[in-house]
Amino acid sequence: MNLRSFRRLAIALVVCGLLTLVAGFAAARWVGTWLVVNEPLRPSDIIFVTDGRTPQRELEGAALFLEGWAPRVALAFARDPVSAEVRRLSGEPAPQELAAVILRRRGIPEGAVVRLDRMVENTLQELQADFDYARAHGFRRVIIVSSPYHTRRIRLMWNRLFERELPAIVRASRYERVNPARWWRARRSLEAIAHEVFGITHFLLGSPLPTFDRGR
Repeated sequence: MNLRSFRRLAIALVVCGLLTLVAGFAAARWVGTWLVVNEPLRPSDIIFVTDGRTPQRELEGAALFLEGWAPRVALAFARDPVSAEVRRLSGEPAPQELAAVILRRRGIPEGAVVRLDRMVENTLQELQADFDYARAHGFRRVIIVSSPYHTRRIRLMWNRLFERELPAIVRASRYERVNPARWWRARRSLEAIAHEVFGITHFLLGSPLPTFDRGR
């Protein structure tokens, strides 16, 4: 290889490297934005508040109720990773009851709070419980509230399994601060994005792994 050819190859490699960096940067920005779903609101029959990230999700459910988008708010009955003994010793309420306390503090009447009674361990089970409850009560449209980066997984799952029978509006909590265009600049947002990408991939593969170790 002569000097001219070598220079051309070096320039080509540099250009390819720069293009790869630009493409990677654009893809990173796209992933963060793509994960956040915030659909237009319409009057609905119930607001389902997904488990986790208390109190941000509950505050969003309360806000939507107070704005008049639905007449009731439902709370998940998620498997508690904290033992009953630890709850007793600490005096801390279980997740569902803590969520109900937050709703009451925001002025949601007790009669409008629905405590779902099917224990669930993951998002897929939770959405199945939401769907079954809504269908059993003849609801025609529901709102599902979650954290911003979690909304895309909910949208994908609901579209594949339930949307044809029961339309849902997916909303991201306004009380949880995220910056989808800069998510890679902080460890916590990196962890959140990685968790959601894994969760979506796991669902598309058929959800082969249990959420909890069945041997414990």
